[in-house]
Amino acid sequence: MKTFLFLSTACMALSATAQTPDAVKLTDKEQFERATSAFKQLVAASPTSGADWFYFGENYYANDRSDSAAACYQRGIEVNSTFPLNHAGMGKVLREAGKNDLAQAQFDKAVELATAKTNKNSKQDIAATYREVAEGMLAGASPDYTGALAMVQKAIDLYPKDPEAYILKGDALFDRNPRDGSAPLENYKLAMQLDALNAKPVARKAFMYYRAKNFPSSIEEYTNAIKLDPGFAPAYRGRAEAYFKARDFDKATTDMKKYLELNVGNTSARVRNAQFLFLVKQYDESLSEIQSLENDGVKNMTLKRLKAFDLEEKGMHVAADSALQAYFAEQPDEKEISVDYEYAAKIDQSLGKLQAADTLSTAPRMAYDSLAGEMYLKAAAMEPTKDYLFLEAAKAFTDGRVYDKAIAAMKQKTTLNPEVNDWYYLGAMANRAKRYQTADSAWAAYIEKQPNIYQGYLYRARSQAGMDTAEVKSWTALPYYKNVIQKMKPEEVDGHKADLEEAYNYMGLYYLYNKSDMDRAKAKCWFEKVSALNAGTSITQQVNDTFLKMKELKGVEPSPCELEPAP
Repeated sequence: MKTFLFLSTACMALSATAQTPDAVKLTDKEQFERATSAFKQLVAASPTSGADWFYFGENYYANDRSDSAAACYQRGIEVNSTFPLNHAGMGKVLREAGKNDLAQAQFDKAVELATAKTNKNSKQDIAATYREVAEGMLAGASPDYTGALAMVQKAIDLYPKDPEAYILKGDALFDRNPRDGSAPLENYKLAMQLDALNAKPVARKAFMYYRAKNFPSSIEEYTNAIKLDPGFAPAYRGRAEAYFKARDFDKATTDMKKYLELNVGNTSARVRNAQFLFLVKQYDESLSEIQSLENDGVKNMTLKRLKAFDLEEKGMHVAADSALQAYFAEQPDEKEISVDYEYAAKIDQSLGKLQAADTLSTAPRMAYDSLAGEMYLKAAAMEPTKDYLFLEAAKAFTDGRVYDKAIAAMKQKTTLNPEVNDWYYLGAMANRAKRYQTADSAWAAYIEKQPNIYQGYLYRARSQAGMDTAEVKSWTALPYYKNVIQKMKPEEVDGHKADLEEAYNYMGLYYLYNKSDMDRAKAKCWFEKVSALNAGTSITQQVNDTFLKMKELKGVEPSPCELEPAP
């Protein structure tokens, strides 16, 4: 989890130079280049200030420059071996790289230094260390929510006047369970009470609403943050994204322009603008901004990623694939994110379609679709909240005829956050794979949730019929085909004649061939219904040309075969 920023100017713990709060404010406002210049001056003037090196590192970390952040933290450790926060920062970088054991050693060292009696740190200083360690424990692909929450609570218990601790606690609670906003909101409110003029907790509250897709409330809170601090640029960027989600593109664009004005000449702001242009589907403009930044010598992995995404959205699939592979070749594994593989999957599917159209000859379509399925699964594993990716993986595997993997992906989806249609897709894929037992269970679950829709009964009938063999007919599909006839609404008949015909035909075959319940008069009645329906299918032709002319039914007077209406 890359947190919003936990640098405090209202509560600057552990001695720092007098100008440090001003530099930190620049970081808070995402003016990273200006902050970098300020910190360079600070550490040049006070090269043994562990605090200045720490906040310098935090500026780099917030700007996604972990290597530079680590260099600052390391320098801070070298020049001031008793200052604890640089160990917390170093642990955060190590945890982001997946080196959790090494990270924990750094966290332990930070706490040891902060609490050592010989260092004579105040309660506020010790609490700040606990808070920074807690933030570090949230870094990386697998945040330690339990450990982080325990550590930040220690910080609050020791020094309850630090608003940043409550912001961090709110963030950790919300990231751990995005469906419960009450506990995070309580902590953001406490932070606002402690520092009424601080825009950050208000912006965090706004972001929480944004994540919950409550865009009007998000816009309202970002507006409140802007009222508190009209120069707080992240609030304009956040409100722009909320306006975009609310489909108010003009206001979104206006806010993004204001964000750029506040960060004029700021490379990081231009990178974010390229991302925003992608978000509002202005792919040409996004690519133009990326090209301009690259021409200025900017080397940024976000831009490399974004270029591939823009190209894919423009339909330039081969170029997108080339750009994304170049990105993967340069980006460390631990810094790849879920959406990277989501787009890799989309690109593979696009290349598969090109192959099917004979415009590409590097691999067969099925290979691309199967690869796309694997990419979707990798994306889902990196961000489990995106459970829809399991469905996308299942669809790709189905297109690639890798049915076992398609079924496995759908089963995983149904164990996470199942929706009604998940059972529909699982049943359809299992039917297609001739895994009829799995299909039958899926359709049973679907029918339980949608008892008045005939399609569930139709597909369950097919899965039951699929379990029969040429030698052994159990006829267990009968009640479900009856349900199809009973559940299909009169207004649905014209558009779904083939489905109704299938049910009629099965009824006719049952009474014609089932020795334990043979009734040729009823069989003829059902076959005549097929003929009268006249769906124009191969079943229609077979009934008219074969069954209604067979000697066993010639001269047979059909008996009534109407079913009782559905209960």
